[in-house]
Amino acid sequence: MQTETSKIERMLAHPAFDHVVHQLASGFLEVQQAAPRLASQFSTQQRWLLSHAALSRYFRGLPAGRPGLSRREFVEDALAHRLASRNTAQAFFAESLKYGIVLPTKAAASSASLLAAPAPAVLWALSEWYLAHLAALDALDDGDRAARLQASGSEIMPRLQPAVSDGLLASEVIRAPVPDYAVFASVDEGGTLMDRLIAGLDIASARGEERAVTNVTSVSALARSLNLSRTHAGRTLAAAIALGSLGWTGAAGRSPLWLSRNFRIGYAYMQAAKLAIIGGAFDKAVGLAESDTLPSALVCDGSSAEQNRLPC
Repeated sequence: MQTETSKIERMLAHPAFDHVVHQLASGFLEVQQAAPRLASQFSTQQRWLLSHAALSRYFRGLPAGRPGLSRREFVEDALAHRLASRNTAQAFFAESLKYGIVLPTKAAASSASLLAAPAPAVLWALSEWYLAHLAALDALDDGDRAARLQASGSEIMPRLQPAVSDGLLASEVIRAPVPDYAVFASVDEGGTLMDRLIAGLDIASARGEERAVTNVTSVSALARSLNLSRTHAGRTLAAAIALGSLGWTGAAGRSPLWLSRNFRIGYAYMQAAKLAIIGGAFDKAVGLAESDTLPSALVCDGSSAEQNRLPC
């Protein structure tokens, strides 16, 4: 069985992987521009993992007829996975309700017993997120995962999301990113800033460069394009510059930004880790969905030629 590290290294060695990473970054920006409020809600590593844990609980409850999760369950999961303090988790849940990220599913006597489910916009964004990653995997091996997810309707997602969440929460690579990545992932909108920087590279000329030049030439223009304050964007870039992750090719704020090789590798490594988790979870989810729809006599055990033609 391949280890997490070996799967990541195999992906990084693929000659087309830098193009795949560039396409992923561009796709993330498209979702951010289509739903900026929603993207902002999940803009830090902590919020992103909290959201995956919540979505996992939601999808796991559906087969049992439980159409949502409670604040208590959300807080329990956050504490169990060491994602946030009780107060932070409660505040995140309340904020999600306030901005319609999650919606009440039933009237309740108190907020403690209220069940909440992801809003349609969240489920749309989740689907787009998976399609982007599955398309990236398809580009590496000529697969058809993205098309299969689209064709499956609602069959695969209830199995896929819990498995992906478990993988993300168990991954040391995901939970403890390298400093070049963490300096962005720990601040509001940091992930979006990283995506914009990577999307701003010319991949053909960036490959092999110690310092790859982007098309970002102004903090103000960068902030405006992402609907951020100039102060916040500038402060985040300054922290990354202090680490040597990036810098200005000339006068600060009036010349193109360059991205270091270490920063680009750190970003690519994180994408490879996610793709490895999502790819494994997708294979399992598809297998379970197909076995549920097959007549019991046709479940694969390799005992006949007919069975050997089934997607085991």
